[in-house]
Amino acid sequence: MKNPFYGKSFVAINQITSPSDIDYIFKVADKMKKVIQDEKVYEPLKGKTVAVLFYQPSTRTFTSFVAAAKRLGAYVIDINEMTSFSSAVKGESLEDTIKSIYQTTGANAIVLRHPENTSSEIAASVQNIPVINGGSGTAEHPTQALLDLYTIYQKFGRLDNLHIMMVGDLKYGRTIKSLAKLIARVSKNSRITFVSPKELRAPKDFIKDLKGQVEVTQRSSFGTAIEDADVVYMTRVQKEWFEKEGKLDDYENLKLKFIMNKHVADRMKKDAIILHPLPRVGEIMLEVDNNPRAWYFEQMRSGLYVRMALIESILMK
Repeated sequence: MKNPFYGKSFVAINQITSPSDIDYIFKVADKMKKVIQDEKVYEPLKGKTVAVLFYQPSTRTFTSFVAAAKRLGAYVIDINEMTSFSSAVKGESLEDTIKSIYQTTGANAIVLRHPENTSSEIAASVQNIPVINGGSGTAEHPTQALLDLYTIYQKFGRLDNLHIMMVGDLKYGRTIKSLAKLIARVSKNSRITFVSPKELRAPKDFIKDLKGQVEVTQRSSFGTAIEDADVVYMTRVQKEWFEKEGKLDDYENLKLKFIMNKHVADRMKKDAIILHPLPRVGEIMLEVDNNPRAWYFEQMRSGLYVRMALIESILMK
């Protein structure tokens, strides 16, 4: 198959133009899964440099990208506290930082997480090397969507005819936006049910765009819909965005409106799965971890395979 990712930035889900793009990256991810499981040394990117720059705190996404690049043999410049560096403290523009990182490191690719919605697009436009979006504002988290979809495919062996329920902070949460867009682009005959308090509903324009591509329902409770769902994608209420807007009282009132506990999990179909981008802050009880429907830790391991696949595909024909 022709590599549709080679030499390109990956900053938004709309770059996925057909199911064949997903087929390609999933096949490479399967190869990476075997490399890891067989404990093989696989270093096709020896001699390449990848800079991982995070302006927002991260555990899973940051370590996943760093591990992915290192396992492929690349030299990695990893900074998880960019806001404490003098360039950011002194007010340097993102454009100048990206140009500077390229010059000081000789990076062949940059992975960027930043609080501005258009940050990755801006970074990709100022330097002629690929940029990978590791999370941009409240808008996009495209590699999370890829790993989420890969996890779903690993479980069901298909991407079509699925009912996916997305629960929690649909206003600020970027993971559900990217996954919903991806499902709309590559899945046939699937449905999405959004469950949230009215204060945390997904933006109207976002819902309007989705409805032209996939069946969408909005609810204010799990209701009986949870009994029909194949995937229940839980999310935390995003405290940092409430804090930024000076609305912490609203956060306290909304943070635990929807809780996945043993009782709720047992109402789901036996072969259904529960996903969560993590961290969780009370919306999934620890008692659910031993439920066979709990797939959020397998979901994290999918991130290693998919990000290895993406980095290799971008830097190698």
